[in-house]
Amino acid sequence: MAATSSVLLQLVLAATAIILLDKIGAVSSNTADLQREWWRSKLPEVGIPETLAVRLSPLSSTQVQNFATGLKNMDATYAGQFCKFAGLLCREDVPHILRRGSSHGKSEGTLEEEKEHVFFDKEELRESGQIILPDLNFPQYLKSFLPKDLAEMMPPFSSANVSQILNLLDIPRESNMSRSMVDTLRICEEREDEGEVKSCSTSIEGMVEFVVSLLGSDVELLSDPSVVGSGQRVTVTMAAKRENIVGGKPPVTCHNFVFPYGMTYCHSFNGSEVFDLQLEVVQDDEKVVRNATAICHYFSDGTFPSNHEVVLDVLRFQSVLVTAVCSVDEGLLYIVQEVITGPHNVKS
Repeated sequence: MAATSSVLLQLVLAATAIILLDKIGAVSSNTADLQREWWRSKLPEVGIPETLAVRLSPLSSTQVQNFATGLKNMDATYAGQFCKFAGLLCREDVPHILRRGSSHGKSEGTLEEEKEHVFFDKEELRESGQIILPDLNFPQYLKSFLPKDLAEMMPPFSSANVSQILNLLDIPRESNMSRSMVDTLRICEEREDEGEVKSCSTSIEGMVEFVVSLLGSDVELLSDPSVVGSGQRVTVTMAAKRENIVGGKPPVTCHNFVFPYGMTYCHSFNGSEVFDLQLEVVQDDEKVVRNATAICHYFSDGTFPSNHEVVLDVLRFQSVLVTAVCSVDEGLLYIVQEVITGPHNVKS
């Protein structure tokens, strides 16, 4: 009985502190500063891209301590306050974003529609080549990363724990967010294909640890937040393959998936290459050129991994030997080891 009273007292005190913080607006960037310092300790020569910087935790150190008490006891009585201050997406109505493998889907679309706007034949990476850009307006559904300490207090990132996460964050079970969570967890739990290494991380720290474990700290990070040309059929005016990668290791690609709090799906494929592109797109009824980055996965025997089966149907490659499939995605991080010499143009 005494133990129960003690737990209740802790929860009351934590909730009271959160309410007081709300009233006086006492939200500092303490946690974000700590995340930046941690990043610099692991990747000293690489700045945090804007696409990630805007998703650092808005919580103060005091708030982290208060919310830790609730998470430790799996208490959902102040889920609304937690979601509000931590910058999470809990009860807001969002589209159901379909995902499969490394693709970025359209709301309520089919997998075939999704693939058609994500993957393209590597042969189109040439002057006058034609590709379709995916929907690049996805990032508004991406929320802040939790501090690592709080992320590790959440129920383990597993389909078996969906109900616990929904309860803890007070997310309706039949909501679009609930369905997107199930999709995200299913993808993260798919087996790794041959030559693939992957990790789903629910903190900035976890993502960086995975990258450093594969590539070390001497890396180049590529990220482009531009939405120019979203959903358009565009013309390739230049494609330059990144050459002489230090160590010869394949790049690591990090994708943003929908979840109430920030998470990334990072993976590395043997036989992958990165291309710098210039694309002719239409903006305000005028043709303009924008830069982009594509990554291509090569399969020497023409056999795609299991999560690329739909790609074959969409690209209509069933009767030919497929050697490579490429993608240009929104909100991606392509993390490759530093280049010694510059890229060279791919001949048409």
